[in-house]
Amino acid sequence: MKAILLISKEFVLADGKFVVTIAVYEVEKSKKFPEGIKAKFLLQDSEGGTARLLVDNHQPFGFHMHTKLPHDKDHRETLDVKDHEEALAFFMTEVERIIKNEEN
Repeated sequence: MKAILLISKEFVLADGKFVVTIAVYEVEKSKKFPEGIKAKFLLQDSEGGTARLLVDNHQPFGFHMHTKLPHDKDHRETLDVKDHEEALAFFMTEVERIIKNEEN
């Protein structure tokens, strides 16, 4: 089975300061993707492209969040969500929080 693109969006936030990329694919069910869904939600600085937040899914973690803060190690946190829609809602809430913190 070839991957089928279900959602593909890219948009700019905070007066051009950040870029959000959202991609969800239906893939063949496998050990890595037992639900048959592959998702990637990314927040980047528009200048320089530095990743600020990444939510993706694969086994053995399921949906999880990566944050890389300045002067900190890469951090992975498993999310308590049931599907890509809940993971996307969580991601967008975190994006709003990050933007709000940047503005203060």
